[in-house]
Amino acid sequence: MHPGQPLRIGAAIREARQELGWTQKQLAHRVNELRGYESGGCSTNDVYRWESGRRTPMHWLPFLIKVLNIDVGALAEPSSPTLAEVAQPQEQESPVDRREFITASTGAIAGVPLDTSPTRGRRVGGADVARLRRGLVDLRRVDDYTGGAATYPLAVATIQRTETLLRRASYAPATEQQLLAVLAETHQFTAWTAFDAGKMDEAKQFARRASAAANQAGNTVLAASALSELSYLTASGDSPREAVQMARASLALAPVDALPAVRVVLADRLAWACARTGDASGVDRAVGLVDDLHDRRDAREDEEPDWVYWINRDESQIMAGRCWAELRYARRAVPTLESTTVPYDDAQAREAALYQCWLGGAHLDAGDVDQAVAAVTQAVTLARGTDSPRTDVWVSGILQRMQPHKNAPGVRQLLEYAGDA
Repeated sequence: MHPGQPLRIGAAIREARQELGWTQKQLAHRVNELRGYESGGCSTNDVYRWESGRRTPMHWLPFLIKVLNIDVGALAEPSSPTLAEVAQPQEQESPVDRREFITASTGAIAGVPLDTSPTRGRRVGGADVARLRRGLVDLRRVDDYTGGAATYPLAVATIQRTETLLRRASYAPATEQQLLAVLAETHQFTAWTAFDAGKMDEAKQFARRASAAANQAGNTVLAASALSELSYLTASGDSPREAVQMARASLALAPVDALPAVRVVLADRLAWACARTGDASGVDRAVGLVDDLHDRRDAREDEEPDWVYWINRDESQIMAGRCWAELRYARRAVPTLESTTVPYDDAQAREAALYQCWLGGAHLDAGDVDQAVAAVTQAVTLARGTDSPRTDVWVSGILQRMQPHKNAPGVRQLLEYAGDA
């Protein structure tokens, strides 16, 4: 954890608890109640350790945030650790054999090798890996309700802690593989938060390091997912051309027995890459593949990894509508987006705001300015409750597209409401 961060988190917990007039025992009870623990779980002593900075409540954070209504941004250091500080491996005297991840069809994208040679330290095992996984699960859920700018520092700190274990602890070869897989998942999640926080260069670096860790772990499914994420980041940037090759390579890299849910994510990202490069037929084929994969998924009862917890038919339909909106195919975009059961509750403001941006843009392309105003007004309102610079960029972009219609009463009111008049 970045120096000083546990104490800062502790101060935020203590201040929020005191504002509510609760004792440490009452806070422990409320957290256990929310998490569904009737016995065990969080204790008064745990709260004391968190508030004094002696422990960091990583997997308890989502529950503390909700119970205490804490601003997640207050949990990170004002100057969060940089990528160079926490994501670069330290030199070791006896480096282990490393594998480079190179995919020829993506222009020789190489994974950054990781040095995981352990020095003598405490023994870690399956329980430690499980604890890291639980913390990552909770961090993903925190991100659902906040935004990348808030969760990025926490994700980076999680990488630091995992890499420290890999460098300093002792463990069996099987545990090393598990730790590397967790590290790959964490790098991939951190790439997402960096992207949402407006840090594109850092996001791509984290995605590449996710590939490296996944390959060292011998986990081709995670490696394919990391390459797919890199394709999505590339497609979302200023030079999307290579994204299609990356997305196709990720599908080819995934083993034949990869779960349908995993392949759905890879195919959705291929659709987006095709949309960004103007390939409508490519979007059509990818969307068709996604539908087929969802059918296969529905016919099975697989235990799926947590990193695909968010994907479902509605999410894929929103991606399809977004792709048609990107291509300015309003006749396909509008009905696709409007017929979707939006899978977000009121607290998931970021995702809901982005959906309204895409819907508003599609209505604008269809010439339906009034419907566009309705959607974009919702997007502006929702975006104010997020800590997501990426969402702010989308909202600013759609407001700019409304400017040519500024003399229409509804548009004028919208621009005034958004402060863009």
